[in-house]
Amino acid sequence: MKKLIYIGLLALGFASCSDFLDIDDETKISNDRLFSTLSGVEEALNGAYYEMGATNYYGTQMIMAAEVKGGNLKIDDLNFESPFSFYYIPAFEFTHTVEGEDDYFDGCYGQIYEVISAANMVIENIDYVEDASDLQKLQAVAEAKAIRALAHFDLARLYAQPYSYTANAQHLGIPYLQKNIAYHELTSRDLLYDNYENIIADLLEAEQNLGTAIGVEEAKSAKFYMSKVAAQALLARVYLYKSDWDKAREYATKVIESGSASLLPNSEVLDYYSNNTPTNEDLFAIDNGGRNNAAPLSDRIGISENRDRFYLLPSNDIIDLYDDEDVRKQLFGEQEAKDVVQSLTAKWTEMADKDHYIPVVRLAEMYLIRAEASLNLPAIDEVQARADLDVIRKRANPNATNLQLSGAALKEELFLERRRELAFEGHLFFDIVRMGRDLRRVDCNATQNVNVDYPSDLFVLPIPEDAIEGNPNMVQNPGY
Repeated sequence: MKKLIYIGLLALGFASCSDFLDIDDETKISNDRLFSTLSGVEEALNGAYYEMGATNYYGTQMIMAAEVKGGNLKIDDLNFESPFSFYYIPAFEFTHTVEGEDDYFDGCYGQIYEVISAANMVIENIDYVEDASDLQKLQAVAEAKAIRALAHFDLARLYAQPYSYTANAQHLGIPYLQKNIAYHELTSRDLLYDNYENIIADLLEAEQNLGTAIGVEEAKSAKFYMSKVAAQALLARVYLYKSDWDKAREYATKVIESGSASLLPNSEVLDYYSNNTPTNEDLFAIDNGGRNNAAPLSDRIGISENRDRFYLLPSNDIIDLYDDEDVRKQLFGEQEAKDVVQSLTAKWTEMADKDHYIPVVRLAEMYLIRAEASLNLPAIDEVQARADLDVIRKRANPNATNLQLSGAALKEELFLERRRELAFEGHLFFDIVRMGRDLRRVDCNATQNVNVDYPSDLFVLPIPEDAIEGNPNMVQNPGY
C-alpha cells in the first residue's frame, strides 16, 4: 500500500475565498519539512497517485460519466431514492445545473484539481530536496508532470467541448495550472488548443525522463506508477483526441513495439477482471489497496459481495453487441436481489469492500488507436486498421473470421469494437463526442434527452458554482 500524508492542497483555487496551503496548521506538513528529503517527495507523489483513485475521479465518477451518458448503463429505477442511483439521474438525463441538483459529478472538478495541485507541489519544490540525485529529481518531476497532464486532459474531456468543435480548437478549455496559486490569485480558462499544447509538452518531457519510479521498491506493482511506456500510451490517446492521426499512430506503435507489454491470451481474459494483480497488458493502473469505499464501482454496476438492491444496469444493447463465442460476453454475471435476477458487468468485482485495481490504460487500446488513426490518415491504411482490429477481435474469439469491411462500414466496426473492448472502463461517451457522433441510446429509460444531436451544450458539464463565485475571470459553459 502506498503511504499517504495529508497535504493542504489547493482544491479549487479559482475564487478569492479558495483554500490554500496552510503551513501553520498542526495537521499539515510544511513545504520545507516535506520536500527536504527524497522520502518526503515519495510520500507527496504517493499522495497524488492515491487521490487519482478517489471516488470523484477514477475511483468512480470518471468512469461512470462515460458509461452513464454514453448508453452502456441505465438506471434500474428512476424513482428509487437511493443516492447510488438517484444522484446519477442528472448525468443520465443531461440535466446538470450550475446550482447542482443532487448530482454525483459536482465534486469531480475540485478533486481533479486537487490531484494537479499535489503534482505541482512536487514540481515546484523539488530543488529543496537535499538527499536526491539529479536523476532522482528528474524522475520525480517526470512522474508529477505525467500525472498533471492526465488530470488536465480528463478535466478537458469533462468540461470542454472536443478538439474538433472549432477550427484548431479555438474554444474555451479549462485553466491549465502549471503552478499552484495563492488564495487571492484569480485564474481563467485557456483555449482548448493551449490546453492540449501544455498536456503534450508535459507528457513529452515525462517520456524523456521517466525511468525507475520513486518508491517503486515498496509497491505491489510498477504499473501503479507513471513510466515511459505509460507516457507514450497517454500521448497516443491525447493525439487521437486531437485528431493528430500521424502522431496517434506513431505513439500507439511505439507502445505496441516497445516490448514493455503484451496482450493477455484468450484463456486469461476472464481472470484479468477477477484477479487483483496488474498484468503485462496494463500500462498504467491505480492501486485500490488501503482504500475504503462505501460504494465501489462493483457495488454500483458490477458484482457485489452482499447485493441487496440494484442501482445501475448494463443496457441490453451493450450485452447484445457480443457474439456468443466472444469471451467478453462472459464478463456479464447474474446476481439476485430481492428475488430479482439481473445481469451486471463482471469487469468490476468487489473484493473485501473495494474494487480491484483500476486499469487506466491497457495495451488493447493501443491497437484500437492505431486502427482508428490508420483510417483517418490522408493516405488511408485499411490493411493496418483491419489487422489491428482483428488482433482484438481474435483475442476475444479465436474462431472469428478476418474482417473484410471497408470505408464507412469499417469505421463503424471500429467504433463498435472500441465499445466492446473498453466497455465499463470509461470511454464510450468521450468517444461519441470526440468523433462528432449523435448520441443515440437504444435501451434507455431516461425521461428526457435519450438522444442528443452533435454538437450540443449538453455534452459538457457545468463549471461548478464554487469555481465561479468571486472570480470574474471564470466563464461558465453555455447553457448553464
